[in-house]
Amino acid sequence: MRPLLAATCLVLAAALPAHADNLLQKARSASVEGPLYVFNVDVLDGETNFTMTVDPSKPEGKRVTKISPAPSALKGDAAKKAENLQKRTAGQIWCNQFMENIPASAKRTAETETTATFSFTPVATEEDGQMGMAYKYLNGTATIDKATGGLLRFEMTSPKAFKPAAVAKVEKFSMKVACKPAPDGRTHIDSLLLDLKGSAMMQPFEQKETRRVSNLQAISGSGFGTP
Repeated sequence: MRPLLAATCLVLAAALPAHADNLLQKARSASVEGPLYVFNVDVLDGETNFTMTVDPSKPEGKRVTKISPAPSALKGDAAKKAENLQKRTAGQIWCNQFMENIPASAKRTAETETTATFSFTPVATEEDGQMGMAYKYLNGTATIDKATGGLLRFEMTSPKAFKPAAVAKVEKFSMKVACKPAPDGRTHIDSLLLDLKGSAMMQPFEQKETRRVSNLQAISGSGFGTP
């Protein structure tokens, strides 16, 4: 082997964990190119349910183009939630975003002819913000399509209660994401279920919410990017 080639191979070997899984590498390198889509989102929390139309080509904070019921028809907490949904909905529906939370050391724990499921402790990214402080207490699982490298399912759950901060305790945390292929083949969030219960500053909190994405319509002239 030529000296330069040998040195290059050693550098690459040092950069990757010895147990890195090829399917994980394939999933990380899956193309993010494709059109933008307008889509609908149903937000269900057992109290006031919302249906939104989201256009990710719009400026941040204005991507919800329709929402029902309208904030003007609501009062109290329901009105505040409607306003927050309008301001904070970013339009990010692509499942490849969760690959950043899967470490290279993730282990295959189940397998079929077409899919492989991995288990791991999730890693936090800068975009996860304060929520990322809890990840080290969680168990993660992800199912990947062997043929395409597309992420099909992503879950994070707490095996037991934990304290992410001195003044906070989480009794239960569960986030389950089911993905499906968009018309161009990239997998997008089909449903997201969040179940959270705990206390902070001696005050209890509980949140149960389901979000379902549907009716993807490609935006004419958009050929690259993620919402």
